[in-house]
Amino acid sequence: MSTANLTRLLILGLIWGTSFMLMRIAAPVFGPILTTFGRAALGALSLYLFARHSGIDFQWRKNAQTYLIIGVTNTAIPFSLFAWSALYIPSAYMATMNSLAPIFTAVFGFLLLSERLSLLRISAFLLGLFGGAVLVGIGPIEVTPTVIGGVLAGMGAAINYGFAATYTRMHAKEIPSLATAAGSQFAAALALLPFALPSVPHAIEHGTSSALISVLILGVVCTGVAYGLFFHLISTEGASKAVTVTFLVPATASIWAWLLLGEPITTGIVTGIAVVLVATAMSLGILRKPAFLSNQV
Repeated sequence: MSTANLTRLLILGLIWGTSFMLMRIAAPVFGPILTTFGRAALGALSLYLFARHSGIDFQWRKNAQTYLIIGVTNTAIPFSLFAWSALYIPSAYMATMNSLAPIFTAVFGFLLLSERLSLLRISAFLLGLFGGAVLVGIGPIEVTPTVIGGVLAGMGAAINYGFAATYTRMHAKEIPSLATAAGSQFAAALALLPFALPSVPHAIEHGTSSALISVLILGVVCTGVAYGLFFHLISTEGASKAVTVTFLVPATASIWAWLLLGEPITTGIVTGIAVVLVATAMSLGILRKPAFLSNQV
């Protein structure tokens, strides 16, 4: 990877690492759905302006269904699940669940594209689930039903990301990546709008400047700018290298939350993150496959 793109990768990891902390600030004030709507709407506007400046043709009528499905499964549902989990679990927990997305992408590749699922990837799936259990079991907060629910919501978000990535490969190959990004964010905002409206009066009455700034950064920076960086990395370095940002996000999320929210970084958090990242590396084929895992199923 070139020095310039390595710098972009590090910046992207720092940006996406802040998103979980920012949700921890905004969601308790605005509610999960309104927070997610604001993020998607601002992200859509940022990406649309950039895509139009680049001369991208959206072909709205032709691609409307694709934008909607990707928008719902890659933004509306997972962002809402993470915003809800932000009410109950630390940033590090959410970022670690997010790292499971490549594992679930492999599972959906098997289910929808009939791709071979190696024993190594099956092992990665099981190890990823074990890593999540380790994180919850020896993490810094008491295990309660709401904590378990928050972790399961984060895992649900990763499942949606896995489906969306596979669906994008199946149906959005001919659509410019920036058009897919902007169009799907626009579709997500429309889908969320009727669910977000009931929260507006409460937000107007109880909103804070810190929560509002958090949503602005989530939309413009963590979605708009971040997607621009990510798709640039995909186009210049390839998807396999771009997706390695997954390994940076749990660490950066933990550090940001420790610095700005006082969330602790404990041995339990580090252990859980390490197990999940090893599983993710196995799923992506970054770790070499041992001989005893060479069979295909």
